[in-house]
Amino acid sequence: MAVDMQERTSHPATATDPQDFIASTYFHQGTELLRRGAFAEAETYLREVVRIWPHHPGALNNLGTSIWQQGRAREAEAIYRRALNGAPDDFGILNNCGNALWEQTRPEEAIPFYRRALEIRPEAAETQMNLGVALSDLGEFDEAISWIESSLQLDPGLADAYDNLGMTLARLGRWDEALALYDRAIEIRPNFPEAHRNKSFVLLTLGDYQRGWAEHEWRLRCKNHRLLPTTSPMWKGENLEGRSILLHAEQGLGDVIMFIRFVEDVKRQGAHVVAAVPDSLIRLISRAIGVDEVHDWFASLPTCDYHAPLMSLPSILGTTLESLPGRYPYLSPDDRSVELWRPVFENAIKAAYPGEAISRPFRVGIVWQGNPAHRNDLRRSFPLDLFRAIAEVPGVQLISLQKGKGIEQLEGQAERFPVAVFPNCGPGEQDRRDFVDTAAAMTMCDLVIAPDSSTAHLAGSIGVPVWIPVTIVSDCRWLTERHDSPWYPSVRLFRQETLNDWEGIFDRMAHAIREEIKV
Repeated sequence: MAVDMQERTSHPATATDPQDFIASTYFHQGTELLRRGAFAEAETYLREVVRIWPHHPGALNNLGTSIWQQGRAREAEAIYRRALNGAPDDFGILNNCGNALWEQTRPEEAIPFYRRALEIRPEAAETQMNLGVALSDLGEFDEAISWIESSLQLDPGLADAYDNLGMTLARLGRWDEALALYDRAIEIRPNFPEAHRNKSFVLLTLGDYQRGWAEHEWRLRCKNHRLLPTTSPMWKGENLEGRSILLHAEQGLGDVIMFIRFVEDVKRQGAHVVAAVPDSLIRLISRAIGVDEVHDWFASLPTCDYHAPLMSLPSILGTTLESLPGRYPYLSPDDRSVELWRPVFENAIKAAYPGEAISRPFRVGIVWQGNPAHRNDLRRSFPLDLFRAIAEVPGVQLISLQKGKGIEQLEGQAERFPVAVFPNCGPGEQDRRDFVDTAAAMTMCDLVIAPDSSTAHLAGSIGVPVWIPVTIVSDCRWLTERHDSPWYPSVRLFRQETLNDWEGIFDRMAHAIREEIKV
């Protein structure tokens, strides 16, 4: 995403007004720091400028950019909007406001800002690219391709545009074209982390793990990639006998669950293994084979001889599809949690299905919404109402495993079709479940249906049958065309046959359940 700075202040600095002189001086100092990439220092100067000139569009724009570059997109958006109040037709501020919205996974809101900016400056190649990226995020692929290709016609050396066009074609399953575009971006800019990372996604999707995991290491250099600060050296395969190693989370909760399986291989090398994970995962990960200690990744952590991000382990260990760790399942809830949840589970079913006498009900735990902040959430989550086709299968009882965003869709649900909900887990209630609680409830289900989210990974890791509806081109971990998964033997994938056709998937799942329970 290209950003624009205001190079000059339109406010005069006069000898008769010392505050204007100070503001003008700080403006130029802050802008120079911004140009050098010293974003935190630039913010300090530019905040002082805005204190003196609270309505100056250029100062507000540059302050917003210094904040955006530090990963605080929501705060930057508010400042860009203040800048637009004083300069509603400023090309750069419009473009930057679009960037801040896009960074917050709000592409539908970013698009009008990019379009307005292009009305002012139609030949702005990078803004054309920005618009194309936002359209691609929304699945408007034809128009997205058109805008990104136009940006390349204007600027054939725009490496970001080759990368973004490759990303869009990869979303359409045009793998060879995408790889060629990533290679072109890397040819122009060899140290281009995002292009290397995106190339890794295609290689991993195609099952080329040898090259894919190596390219995937470039993610560690990508902007805003979250890494745990540590002073210990990165483990690259050195002898671990008698040594300690800190293995830490870096991305989503589902990624932690998926990659914790590699800890057993590390433990076999004689290491004392310390894991650092989000608080909601501590109880679950403490039960992982090979983990000696688990800590909240926001807490003070012990000093270890080495460290490694969990998602780097496949590269370090030389993992291929054939050598994926074999012990399965590799996570489980404890027996006490299962027994505590059993009456809760049964009472929730009775409340949702009163008087329903079924000799052998088929109980399906359901989830419909992943984390909306996830960049891919628009292509993986689906509405709760789609479960109607499954709810209508005789003998099926649905149990909500949903937590957080999306739970509001349960309001008035009983009027459409019944869904069992655990106490204190409905809309507006404080849901205190952690992953062990959810895992315990899953063990009482005959089947779990969930989008490509942490819940699906949890079900897969504990060996519960789980069906995952996915788009035509899904996440790289699910490979291509397969309906099973080498990562989780209990997973069954239901792929869209036409773009965005979730209803077709749910009809097929309902039919599959009818066959399974023979109704």
